[in-house]
Amino acid sequence: MNSSIDKYFFNYLILLFTIQFTSGAYIDQILQRGQEFKLKWCTIGLEEYKKCNTFSHSVKRDLTSFGSDYLEVGCVNGSSKEDCMQQVEDEVASVITLDAGEVFTGGRYFSLVPILQQLYTGNLRYYYAVALIKKGTLQDVTNLRHLRGKKGCFTGVGTLAGWILVLDMLIKKGGLEIIDCNNHVKNAINYFGPSCAVNSLHDKYNPIGDNSDKLCKLCIGKVPGGKCTNSDPFAGFTGAFRCLLEVGDVAFVKHTTVAELTSSKLEFPTVSKDDFELLCTDGSKKSVDQYEECNWGVVPSAAVVTSSAKTMKVRRLYQRFLQRAVEVYSEKPNDKNQTYFVQNRDPYGREHPQGPFSNKDIYNRDDYTSP
Repeated sequence: MNSSIDKYFFNYLILLFTIQFTSGAYIDQILQRGQEFKLKWCTIGLEEYKKCNTFSHSVKRDLTSFGSDYLEVGCVNGSSKEDCMQQVEDEVASVITLDAGEVFTGGRYFSLVPILQQLYTGNLRYYYAVALIKKGTLQDVTNLRHLRGKKGCFTGVGTLAGWILVLDMLIKKGGLEIIDCNNHVKNAINYFGPSCAVNSLHDKYNPIGDNSDKLCKLCIGKVPGGKCTNSDPFAGFTGAFRCLLEVGDVAFVKHTTVAELTSSKLEFPTVSKDDFELLCTDGSKKSVDQYEECNWGVVPSAAVVTSSAKTMKVRRLYQRFLQRAVEVYSEKPNDKNQTYFVQNRDPYGREHPQGPFSNKDIYNRDDYTSP
């Protein structure tokens, strides 16, 4: 063999060995970092826990894409949102995603602080709460008072868009009577027909244990202790939409829910956006694209929260990692001004459009920003 060729080949082998050695050493260095470089996400229910584990494996697989922003992801299962809040406060878990109404609860009672907020298309930090119905239904509803006795699909008791704004609007325009100032669940029980509003029997919302199960009648959870809780298939925005499809008359969701869940044809392959319409607060109906004129209120977007005891250094680590995760698993990772629509790969690295915490819809389609 030509000596010059031998020389180049030898140098190539040295270079290749050096790259492999330094790359492996770099990866080992990242993997051996301390406890502050570990992020434990609190999930609720088996499905969320499975998705979290998938996310964890995907992040480890794509370690080099994260570089110095890499954190080792672990998953902790909680029995409820409040249990997860407690685990984050106790630093058993690191973070949890919360609805705007739940963020208040987390800050007030569990000393939690938001570190990232969800962004919607156009870099909006809010969404519109809407009442969704199947097109051509509820012909007898010409004003909100006619919703009395209907089957409601709520995201969950205590959530802002899927509960608090709904009751507030119905008190103002729908004839919902206040029969118990200290228990708003009873007011809803007295107004709606059989419905699904998860957590309506939770101790927090049923303090003396005398709520009827009327708002759990349509819920379908099968696992022990799972029916009418955050583990129920009808919980959250996705769950409320599923509830409407299967048994409900009206679902209280966000304006992006229909487009998000019908665009991929994976989870709901037989329906399209055109199969639905919005019920406005004056009793009229409009297309799902007219949410700016037909909504029940504006809601701050959901947030990722952590314990206030975490140092600013650790909070920044979490922020950089999560923002990087959105970039890695989004279609346009290099466009910093783009709201990332995760259509082909979710933040778990799977070929699926649904967000990592299925019923919570936190990473469903959008980017995050630091508060």
